[in-house]
Amino acid sequence: MTIRRLRFVSASLAAATSVTLIAACSSSPSSSGNSYSNVTFTTISPNTIITPGSPMNPFNATGNVFPSFDAMTLAWNAGNAANPDQELPGLAQSWTLSANGESLTVHLQPGAKWSNGKPVTATDVVDSAAIWFTTGASVWNLASVTADNSTTVTFTQAAGVPNNMFENVLGQGSGSTMSVNNWIVPSWEYGKLLPADIWTTIKASLGPAGAAKTAAVTKLTDLGKTIAAYAPTTDISAGPFYIKRLNNSQALLVKNPDFFAASKIHVGNVIMEHDGTNQQIASLLESATLDTSPFVAMSSSVNAQIVAAGNKKVTWPALVASAIAFDENDPPYNNVQVRQALAYVLDRTAIQEVGEPVVGTPSQTTSGAVTASLPDYLTSSQQASLNQYATSTAEATSLLRSAGLTKKGGQWYLANGKPWTITLPVAQGFSDWTDASSVIKSELDSFGIPTTVTSGPQWPVYQASDLFLGKYPVAWWLMAIGPSANSTFARIYGEYDGYVGQGSSLTRYPTGNTAADNFFNTPNTVSVPGVGTVDPGQLTSQLLQLNLNTSAGLAQQKQISAELIKTINYEVPVVQLWDYINLAYLNNKRFVDYPTSTTLLNQNPGVWMAEGYVQAK
Repeated sequence: MTIRRLRFVSASLAAATSVTLIAACSSSPSSSGNSYSNVTFTTISPNTIITPGSPMNPFNATGNVFPSFDAMTLAWNAGNAANPDQELPGLAQSWTLSANGESLTVHLQPGAKWSNGKPVTATDVVDSAAIWFTTGASVWNLASVTADNSTTVTFTQAAGVPNNMFENVLGQGSGSTMSVNNWIVPSWEYGKLLPADIWTTIKASLGPAGAAKTAAVTKLTDLGKTIAAYAPTTDISAGPFYIKRLNNSQALLVKNPDFFAASKIHVGNVIMEHDGTNQQIASLLESATLDTSPFVAMSSSVNAQIVAAGNKKVTWPALVASAIAFDENDPPYNNVQVRQALAYVLDRTAIQEVGEPVVGTPSQTTSGAVTASLPDYLTSSQQASLNQYATSTAEATSLLRSAGLTKKGGQWYLANGKPWTITLPVAQGFSDWTDASSVIKSELDSFGIPTTVTSGPQWPVYQASDLFLGKYPVAWWLMAIGPSANSTFARIYGEYDGYVGQGSSLTRYPTGNTAADNFFNTPNTVSVPGVGTVDPGQLTSQLLQLNLNTSAGLAQQKQISAELIKTINYEVPVVQLWDYINLAYLNNKRFVDYPTSTTLLNQNPGVWMAEGYVQAK
């Protein structure tokens, strides 16, 4: 599922500029020989905030690139909870995992070329993989990449404990945040930025702790900054389109005649609208400007207006939830009774009905996983044993008093005698979180905890510059992001709790350390009633080491997941509020033959087109 990372932009301004740019396009031919006016597809690339002046570089945080249209990976993750390693071909035509799971051999698409006609080669993949290590990502236990010939590449896992998600090294998660973005870029453009000893440095960065490892990590981090700042003079695409021009609100992409599947592309041009606010996207849908849209949060009345404008609404299950999360370094949130009390105060149904009435369902309880996936991990009796945290101010009051808090004159006071107040930041553009926060504020105010809702920065800054530096004791968080069990629970007990690595080499870093993005600061171990002492970081890491192709591996995954769910349910590092539902709108006014399978609908439209879908009327 693609989660909105938005910023506020005037909807009327966006609609006006849309007409201006499209009109300008219609008077000039594209390089593909098609008329703009007849075959221009209009959509929005999720999470891409068009920024004139930023480089057309997929490794730049604000780079002007559009996944599946011009930015390409070897494959696209299918988002299949039953098989998290399932991938759809991208620049890779096929791949084979060795019997021991330690190496992955990839064969590139025959005839794959860059938009200047140069072939996509194994060298491009090797150099791109080197760049992945400069982004700070662990890249699914990858240790080395070698070119077997000009079109074949072998990826090798690090020695030691294997990672059962290794095939995910191929590419991007299905529009979600579950995976690093393993973009493939041309060696002839980016290779000049890499030092000759890059793989020696990478090897040292993966070695045992010590001065050599620290120096190598620092060198890669510094190199990553240089690569992120690099600005090619033109868009270099191996995808079905390339960028011709852009302004503050839109980009114009034209068909890439050198794309390996160009004969399947029935669209000559794409207008990419700026990824603005939910309100902006809804306005474009209501005016039938968009041919399709990414996920958008809205009220029931707005949904009705969008459908009335001729848009077909398509929904399917999602593996994402919204929650209020706590930094357990910060009193009183270091007390489990306080966190449990807040779970009793917040009415999940009331919050969801206001925040996400169209594409959300209230979470059954706080478990770390979406309600729909609980049967994959728990028996019926185990599900029934979970604390539902049904709204109860009496339970909350009892817990807070046991934690040493007092209530005077309708206001709760901390154990140190100071009044307890909460500031709740909302990432800019998340209108569903903003709406839901009004209900949360009302409920907390009424209970005696004065709450202030503030507007935070855009999602990337909200995380990196604020959340991960310990600035938010209480904050909104996206969690339960599948499809794998590891990626689901790692949203709490993984990198965002300071854990990096796996198995015996698992290391934990404090808040503010650039090696991890620690926000939660949960205890190293938790004593869970009915379970015993649990090390959630180790358990989450172990999920990556299981052989899920065997019944024994699947059984162990279920056992570990059950322990983690019970731990989260007791420890309450988050109050889980609602589970999302995937949604897309498809407009048949200008185009037909949209995909119907949820596997493809999970992808960006460039993937649909590469499969031969989407044709102009």
